[in-house]
Amino acid sequence: MYGSEEKMRKRFYDVDPQKRKRMLKEFCGMISRIKTEQNAEKFLRDLLTPGEIIMIMHRIEIAKMLLVGFSYPDIQKKLKVGNSTIGSVNRWLFSGFGGYMNEFKEAKNQKQRRKILPTNEWEAMKQKFPAHFLIFNLLDNYKNKRDEK
Repeated sequence: MYGSEEKMRKRFYDVDPQKRKRMLKEFCGMISRIKTEQNAEKFLRDLLTPGEIIMIMHRIEIAKMLLVGFSYPDIQKKLKVGNSTIGSVNRWLFSGFGGYMNEFKEAKNQKQRRKILPTNEWEAMKQKFPAHFLIFNLLDNYKNKRDEK
């Protein structure tokens, strides 16, 4: 092995700023060279633990829910995450570098965009209260599947 677990763990500010910048650039370059969803999945499964994958997926779900208008208590209840996690995602979403927003805005097509960012209040309500709009949601799913064929 390369050393003890303690030596491998590094805190963000313990790493020299120039080295951090170089490492981030290298990491982003690796990610940008991934061409397929299948290869991206393999890369992330090799890179991250299952727990880290869940944490990242939760952050993305939190961002989507915040954009649609869910309240902190609703998000906590649905995803079983803490207030501080929601607050962090909210801060990154609206005051960060724009990474979340860019990905949500640049959905490849209108159907994908609708799944991420509802285009109107009706769509937002259907996502926020799926049980109340069950029939409408089922009809939408049927129409989407029919359109894909």
